[in-house]
Amino acid sequence: MIKIVIVAHGELARELLNSAEMIAGKQPNIYALNRDDQDSLANMQSKIEALLKSIGGEDGVLILTDMIGGTPCNASAPMCREFNTEVLAGVNLPMVLSAAFACKTVKNVSELADKVFIDGQKSVINVKKLLLSRMK
Repeated sequence: MIKIVIVAHGELARELLNSAEMIAGKQPNIYALNRDDQDSLANMQSKIEALLKSIGGEDGVLILTDMIGGTPCNASAPMCREFNTEVLAGVNLPMVLSAAFACKTVKNVSELADKVFIDGQKSVINVKKLLLSRMK
């Protein structure tokens, strides 16, 4: 099965996983890795590499990071050379839920990344404009 790893600043990764599990139940194939203040880029790379080795993602691993250019994303990107991984930046709760549900039906981790990317984009909505457009 494809594994999913959320890597983010502070407690965001753990809280995204907690929220996803509140909605969708326990997710044994999703892992959270938080970046603490003292974690350097090299330290984060080591943590991510150790996690990837321990979870056995033979079918691939989708890494969801909080923002492009941040340490979680920068530390995750090099994993694509050594492991069968895809990395997406800009994680939000709908992306985590999309990954949780779709990982059971997609053919490979690249297909999962494409689906989660599209679902993440669709989930960002200007609610005021949406409501006003429906009121006309």
